[in-house]
Amino acid sequence: MFKNNRGFSTIEALFACHIFLFAALVLMPAYEKMMIGKNEVRAKLEAYQILHEQMNESFIDGTKPSVKKKRGDVTYVFNWSKEKGCVSYKIQKKQTICFHHVAER
Repeated sequence: MFKNNRGFSTIEALFACHIFLFAALVLMPAYEKMMIGKNEVRAKLEAYQILHEQMNESFIDGTKPSVKKKRGDVTYVFNWSKEKGCVSYKIQKKQTICFHHVAER
């Protein structure tokens, strides 16, 4: 602003609006996408941990039960099918992770 002026010029007001709109239209969706990705990675890690735990229990006990576990807001479903253990969960879309059992000779 100039020394004798009182108030903002049109350019200054447009620049301030531009900064606000940039934050609202670019930065907020990017931040939201990062948070969704973070939640998906966390859920995938939990799924691997549950799959590992259930497969170890199954190999030790010799049983192959289907198990449902809830951790946080996510429900994980563990199932057996043809010598492989699978865990399913849903964050944005349903995902399934499977490990194959290798028989020892």
